[in-house]
Amino acid sequence: MKPYLSRRWLDGTALLLGLLLLWLFAQQVDWRDGQALLRRIGPTPFLIYLAVNGGIAVLFAVRWWLLLRGIGVDLPLRRVVVYRMIAATVSLLTPGPQFGGEPAQVYLLVRRSGVAVPQAIAAVALDRLLELAVNLAFLTGGILFTLWSGVLGAVLDGRVILLALIPLALPPLLLFAFWWRGRFLTTAAERVLRSLPERWRRQIPLRLVESLRNGEVHIHAILRQNPRLIAVGALVSLGNWLVLLADFWLATRLIGLELDAAQFIGFVVAARLAILLPIPAGLGALEASQILAAQRLGLQPALGLGLVLLFRVRDVALALSGLWLAWRETKRPALLLQPAVARTPLRPNADQ
Repeated sequence: MKPYLSRRWLDGTALLLGLLLLWLFAQQVDWRDGQALLRRIGPTPFLIYLAVNGGIAVLFAVRWWLLLRGIGVDLPLRRVVVYRMIAATVSLLTPGPQFGGEPAQVYLLVRRSGVAVPQAIAAVALDRLLELAVNLAFLTGGILFTLWSGVLGAVLDGRVILLALIPLALPPLLLFAFWWRGRFLTTAAERVLRSLPERWRRQIPLRLVESLRNGEVHIHAILRQNPRLIAVGALVSLGNWLVLLADFWLATRLIGLELDAAQFIGFVVAARLAILLPIPAGLGALEASQILAAQRLGLQPALGLGLVLLFRVRDVALALSGLWLAWRETKRPALLLQPAVARTPLRPNADQ
């Protein structure tokens, strides 16, 4: 009960922080101007924009689908897309909007499609690691480019470059650790459990540690035996980011923003940093980031607000789609048998 209450308290605090940011920056703009920009788009371009984002949701599931096939799980792409959209909805509605849906992905694979727990954990973990690596790479590059261009009035020096590059090294280090040791997370978890009081250890199911151990064994086997799969996943991630940039550019054009390369990257970096904050849907933080970016670039704050309003309408549409898919999934009979194998599954090394 206490962990649940603590989580609710943290979620509530994060939401209040987002609302405070929204209130502070909302006083600096005329909301009627932002709404007028949104109404000026018209229904047809807006529907096209929603359709483009629906296509992006499908593309984002391709990497996960390829990883699943690479470890011997042959699920239809449409089923993987459904699971990915449901998980994205969970992430959107929980702090923060980039993470949070991973347990839902594992649950859907195991309970709804009969995938073995270790395979489900391995596929989800690798999918998120690849996404995190490419996200940090683009974000770091965007920050350095924005500082170098001076578009926000900042100065680029060696210390800034070093601080920006530190987070970039974390995903490759994790992948290397999985490749080299294989069970370092399980070992760390077991050490932590041994240090806990006996009454606390009894409350932690042993199957969780066992599932984590088996999942790490699968990840280690994939990295050792099928590195080409990881390379393909990384290429798909790069393609996803290029599509994201195109989607952001389309949104700016719909609102009427005409930006040069430095200004465009400044808006993108501000938005990506905002949605990394532990606030549900980035509420308040995203609005503040785009309004502030518009102000620093000498543009009307209403343009930044109009851009965010467009994003919010899109998010609501995608969230409603995810909730509808989740409701449909509850009506579909669960598959309790292991799905068909696409190819010979990877065999963990004997010493693991």
